[in-house]
Amino acid sequence: YMPVVASFSAPWPLATGTVYDVECRDSNSGDGAFLAVSPDVGDKSLEDLKDTFFVKTLFSPTGRFSFYGQPTDIKVKKSSMSSDNKYKVLDVSFSTLSQATQTEIPRLSRIIATKPSGSQQVVMLVGSANASRWKKGAEKTVASAIESFKAVAAPQSALKMRPKPRRESEL
Repeated sequence: YMPVVASFSAPWPLATGTVYDVECRDSNSGDGAFLAVSPDVGDKSLEDLKDTFFVKTLFSPTGRFSFYGQPTDIKVKKSSMSSDNKYKVLDVSFSTLSQATQTEIPRLSRIIATKPSGSQQVVMLVGSANASRWKKGAEKTVASAIESFKAVAAPQSALKMRPKPRRESEL
């Protein structure tokens, strides 16, 4: 594994709490974007990875969208590579289970993925909103966040990583 520097710009606040890694979301609407990292893909290029790889990685039973059950009706609507072949963008529709109503809520997402030079993992930004909000402008907001995404290998450093000793009084 190697260090990567990732960045994106989103209008939503950074989500905080024990279940969030790097995620920005609107707690009222559920619109948001989060970073995800794939399992090791070895020497496969981004172009070699099929759309099913991204679906399995992001919509697994332990994935971010599986809090109340695994997503259903997952369909890749569009998939394309950037002109420089450094980024892959997918538009995906799916349904998630609502905890409150126990009904399925249709959602749409845009996913951008890259494999930073020297890495054996794919770094992704996943933006999504419920289907009705998507059609009313959330698509443009998500697209703006997706278009701002960059992930590159971190610069080399001579710094050594060492665990910081902790005293009982600091815990």
